[in-house]
Amino acid sequence: MGLWQKLLGWLNPSAPTAAPADTLSPPPAGPVAGNLPQDAAARGAREPAFDPAAELAAPVASMPSAPLAPPLSAAPVVAEAAPSPQADLFEAVASRDADVPAAIADPALREALSTYAGMAWDRQLDFADKVGERPWSADTAQGLIAFGDDLRFRMQVLGSYSFQSGTWLWIWAHTQAEVAPAFTEVARQLQGFGAAKNLALFTDPRTALRQEDLHVIGLIAAGADNSAGYYLGNYGDGILLALIDPDHGLPTTAAKPERVPTVVSQLISDFELDHRVLLQHYLAAKGFSVQETGSRITGQHGANRIVADLDSLGRISAVSGSLGPAA
Repeated sequence: MGLWQKLLGWLNPSAPTAAPADTLSPPPAGPVAGNLPQDAAARGAREPAFDPAAELAAPVASMPSAPLAPPLSAAPVVAEAAPSPQADLFEAVASRDADVPAAIADPALREALSTYAGMAWDRQLDFADKVGERPWSADTAQGLIAFGDDLRFRMQVLGSYSFQSGTWLWIWAHTQAEVAPAFTEVARQLQGFGAAKNLALFTDPRTALRQEDLHVIGLIAAGADNSAGYYLGNYGDGILLALIDPDHGLPTTAAKPERVPTVVSQLISDFELDHRVLLQHYLAAKGFSVQETGSRITGQHGANRIVADLDSLGRISAVSGSLGPAA
């Protein structure tokens, strides 16, 4: 199984890999204005010191999403589920395009996704390679997510998706969420980001979505926060969406200029994007100098060169150039 297949496998939350946790207590809600933190100093200000070798003191379990009916309580359970084969969320173009929720069809959301998806997906490939097929578990009280017995990272909880109602609920609107405020800060900052960009998906507490739409939230959030990746964790009744904090064994920037055509091809195949905006921001984030001449976008990174031609609709029609591993 190739990396791309494995990536879509564990990103597709069609089978549970962790157990429900206790009923959750509320985090503080409310919009936070300003841009998301982009550097280690800002991240350190919102999170306690992290020792990746330390034992988890509390049971490792996942966060339940709030259903429409009152939630049922459950005893803490240590998650020990093994990964199972999962279908490809992006299997059929027809199913992706059918009944697209209004929040996802929003042109402003498409612009934000096009801006942030490139580097977010680039890092996601490194994250998938690091995690492999390990089962996951999470401790929302300590803000930790673990993969197998050997990998654990600090996380930011964004929210959860309910299979019962087919809705996404932001953690800042989850009135029973037992997640420490330090591990919900990015979600609250994204609410302010959504208000500034007029993105209903980021300001409405609850939104009816398809499961695959969670990738849109994950990509924008991971790109805007400069996170090492995002994870969709199936806990049986729903899906936890968490950001993986960088600086814990995962690269914050991926050199690998030769990866650009692969990332661009995967993204434009699976998401509705503005190809010009995608290239402009992704190439710049990868360290390319970017020039535009009419319908041609050229990126230069040392000896590496990539040339993309756009058609009359602004979509990529051809890509050429010379790319190799960074020196």
